[in-house]
Amino acid sequence: MARNLTSAPAVGNARWKRLIPVAIIVYIISFMDRTNIGFALNGLHQDLGIDAAQQGLAAGIFFIGYLVLQIPGGHLAEHWSAKKFVGIMVLIWGVLAVLSGFIQDFTQLLVVRFFLGVAEAGIWPAILVLISHWFPAAERARAYAFWMMNIAIASIITAPLSGWILSFADWRWLFIIEGLFPFVIAAPLWWALIADHPREAKWCSVQEREYIEKGLAADAAAHPSRKSWACATSCPTQWCGA
Repeated sequence: MARNLTSAPAVGNARWKRLIPVAIIVYIISFMDRTNIGFALNGLHQDLGIDAAQQGLAAGIFFIGYLVLQIPGGHLAEHWSAKKFVGIMVLIWGVLAVLSGFIQDFTQLLVVRFFLGVAEAGIWPAILVLISHWFPAAERARAYAFWMMNIAIASIITAPLSGWILSFADWRWLFIIEGLFPFVIAAPLWWALIADHPREAKWCSVQEREYIEKGLAADAAAHPSRKSWACATSCPTQWCGA
């Protein structure tokens, strides 16, 4: 992400080189721990006797849990700390992903998958909030677009990786190995390189910090009105996606 990614290259582009790549890596790992159950279904059937209907429920219950922290996750990221919220959730989902490799029956699988969904639910909205703290409105759509490449990148990387692991290990080791990635990759990168605001990042130059803060201040002055969380959650267009 070089010089042409920012509209003001003279002030620096550390925000493009640090925040966006780390956010992409974190989401790729979360995508992997969410979708690897598709590669484990045959083993779950053979070892635990889980039939097709149960397999479908086990795969789908993740998204029931995923609903739980979507809006609260964004709220916590905005009013508390996106860095802390995501950093904690990374560790919690890592524990749950590893636990998936130790389940002994269908009920345990449902419980772990549900809470894995809860743990991962707030990641997406929290990162959107983080980006809004680092990129003025003129850059924000571009920043969102670069970050959302994670969906395609994750699909390219995680499916072959899961298949490769299953070439020398069983479904339990698939969950355990990929469940360790949040601890050895995602969490260290996130805690070391992410800051909630430019003023908190030692790697952000004074010139870049001033550029970002002035841009955000101008955006706030141009759009001063803010609605409450209760108002946002009760708005029909929020739920309909209009």
